[in-house]
Amino acid sequence: MEVAEELVETIGYRRWLEDTCSDLKAAERRMQNVEELLGWMRRLYEEGKGTQDMGDLVGRMTLMDILERQEEENTADRVNLMTLHAAKGLEFPHVFLVGMEEELLPHRTSLEEGNLEEERRQAYVSITRAQRTLTFSLARRRRRYGEWEEREPSRFLAELPVDDVVWKGEGERQDPAARQAQGKNQLAGLRAMLNG
Repeated sequence: MEVAEELVETIGYRRWLEDTCSDLKAAERRMQNVEELLGWMRRLYEEGKGTQDMGDLVGRMTLMDILERQEEENTADRVNLMTLHAAKGLEFPHVFLVGMEEELLPHRTSLEEGNLEEERRQAYVSITRAQRTLTFSLARRRRRYGEWEEREPSRFLAELPVDDVVWKGEGERQDPAARQAQGKNQLAGLRAMLNG
């Protein structure tokens, strides 16, 4: 168990978080997650009365993960949240791609590093995960570093076949009652999809 704790210390993970995170609070939250994981591993080790080595712990954690995934697979009504990378090779009846905006997809860093084609490939792979419906969402404006910024739709949306894309909400202003009614109808439709 000490090996995992020493590894975190030896590689200077806390310092790396402080150097790379946007602020110290974010770094501290991430470090707390690591400490929680290490504490959980220590409890597993102690439950085994100290007779397990790191390989045994990893094996036990893997088994727990497999059992958890099997339990999740038996649950019909659920939503999977995942990154574009994690969705590779999977398909779902209904897919929602959130944040289809410039500097999110394609990501700002990829644009700066000249990796536009990789971002395009990721977007394409994500689109092909949908079996029946695909919904993109994007914001007109988004808060960043405490300031509101105007947002632009992802350039990848303009590359899609025009006849296959239905734009909703663009430039239209609804009164609050109509917007609430529309939201209730959309939720009812989602419930029907999940139940059907």
